[in-house]
Amino acid sequence: MLAARMHGYRQPLVLEEVKIPEISSDEVLVRVGGAGMCRSDVQLIDGYFQEALKPNPITPGHEIAGLVEALGDRVPETAQLAVGDQVVVSAGWGDRTCRQCRAGNEQICEHGSWPGFGSPGDYAEFIAMPYRQLIRVEPRLKWEELAPLTDAGVTPHRGIKKLRAAGVLGPDRVMAVFGASGLGSYTVQYAKLLSSGSTIVVFARNEEELAIAKERGADYTINTRGKSLGDLRYELVKLVGKSKLDAVIDCVGP
Repeated sequence: MLAARMHGYRQPLVLEEVKIPEISSDEVLVRVGGAGMCRSDVQLIDGYFQEALKPNPITPGHEIAGLVEALGDRVPETAQLAVGDQVVVSAGWGDRTCRQCRAGNEQICEHGSWPGFGSPGDYAEFIAMPYRQLIRVEPRLKWEELAPLTDAGVTPHRGIKKLRAAGVLGPDRVMAVFGASGLGSYTVQYAKLLSSGSTIVVFARNEEELAIAKERGADYTINTRGKSLGDLRYELVKLVGKSKLDAVIDCVGP
């Protein structure tokens, strides 16, 4: 198969032929249909993780959508997977025993694993994945729409679920979204579905992105460019009648 591999930091990826991965008994071979590019992939190539990872080489990529090509002989029927199924991959998995994993935060397990950060990622034609990480989906979205949902989409989804569990969302609450690009756009859409009727206000500096946020369902938008905290508070009061926010999803900070 072909794979785009990283042989060194701050170097272009090299497209080369490698062996199709062999799957273990509890793994699934996925034919990659869509491979999203995350900011962390760019950081990986630029050397952000160079103290922890050494190119050996590395095949990057962890936003994965594709088709089931083959099943290991110990993949149970309860997984409800068959050759030809369209699937996405829940990319970050942990040891399933630590405090974070037990709380449902496998993606930040200290002993966790992410494809593309050491183990081969999906900048290739095939990838081997534990069956537990696969989610079967209906073939309604294009590959380029589906793959980013597995990470960029999941990130704000997790945050909104935690805000909801904390009891800070509801019809009398104001939820702010800081940033209106990729993650911000996903956040607005999930918020309209999951925030129990909260008023959604998006703060950003780009009018074009703010207009898209409004199309995605934001109740109000505020352009922050050149404005003080007092200015923003004044605009918020004019729009929603209160100067304090009940919940925030920050899609700008590092």
